[in-house]
Order: sequence, then C-alpha cells, then structure tokens
Amino acid sequence: MTDQSADVVRADALHYTTMFAEKPFEPALLLFCANGAYRILSPGEDHPGSYVAEGPLDADRVRVNFISWPSEDWNRNVAFHVLDFDRASGRFTQQLRLPGDPEPKHQAGRHTEVTALGHWDADTTWESAAPQLASVFASLATG
Repeated sequence: MTDQSADVVRADALHYTTMFAEKPFEPALLLFCANGAYRILSPGEDHPGSYVAEGPLDADRVRVNFISWPSEDWNRNVAFHVLDFDRASGRFTQQLRLPGDPEPKHQAGRHTEVTALGHWDADTTWESAAPQLASVFASLATG
C-alpha cells in the first residue's frame, strides 16, 4: 500500500475457545493499522473496521474497542466488539454487540503477537496469511 498510515503496526493471532454459534471460526488474525483501521481474517470471515485502544497496544493489559464496517460477514451491517487482552497470560475476552440485539455475545480465547509481519497490509487475506502462521495457530490451539 502506498498510504503509510494504513501500515500494519501490530498483528495478533487469535484462537477462540468460546464463541457463539454463528461465528464458529477458531483461528483468526487481527491486523492493527497505524491509521486506526483494522482487519480480522479467519477461514470464514474477512472484515475491516476501526479501533480505539485504551492505552498502548503493547501494554500488559489493554482494552480495544472495535467497530466493524458493513460487510458480508455482518449481513451488510456493523458490529461493536470490546476485546480485553492480557499479554502476560496470553488470554483475551471479547464482548460483541450487534445492532438491535440487547444481549451481548461473550467470547474468549488465547492470543499471541505475530512479530514477523512481512509484507502484510490492510489488504492481506486469510489465504495469504494462514500458511505462514500454521505453527502459531497450532500452538495456540493446544494451549
């Protein structure tokens, strides 16, 4: 990408251990861009959005608020997520709110930072990233 503000500044590999039925994709890759955009990729999801971190992304504990932009993943609607990362334990919790649904969906799992970002950018796809991260996802899956 030529827009340097869209450069990926952090990537986290996620393994969900608790999910809701409509989103059964355990592995995921979360890309944080310098301009406040993000992209989450998994075997069945690929959507962008905006994020605001309540502190530095590399803090031992950090809460990050996400608004997913309209995508096919959300039936052309938006979604709001709050993820709490605990870097020391390698765990995260997630609360998802969908428009018009008063009940939040609770999710959780394990995560690790991906430091070898290569040439990834906000246009990276699951198909291009997953093979590079196979061992990372396998490690997260076994806990």
